[in-house]
Amino acid sequence: MDCPLVFHRESKGQLGQPVKAFDKLWKAALSEAKLPPGLLFHDLRRSAIRNMVRSGVDPTVAMRISGHTTASTFRRYNITSTEDLRDAMKRTAEYVSTLPAERNVVELEAKKA
Repeated sequence: MDCPLVFHRESKGQLGQPVKAFDKLWKAALSEAKLPPGLLFHDLRRSAIRNMVRSGVDPTVAMRISGHTTASTFRRYNITSTEDLRDAMKRTAEYVSTLPAERNVVELEAKKA
């Protein structure tokens, strides 16, 4: 069935009707999926965005998937963690370790007045 709603119900033989009590269904879904009871629905959106960006999905594509229309809102969801910072520093150190120890610097001649 093609339905734009994540949580929906059948009413009068018709599927895809909005639910009346989202909170109850959400708690039941968390329990069924064995997820922490305090998890917020929006946490999944944030996780999806982080996962897309960290896997190399172009941010404009990730924005289209997540439904964000502005880059500023998208960036608020793409939260940088301490682990992200550690990983960036580790990758930077690995890159720097591949650079030659001595640099060839050629002094430019000063322009004569």
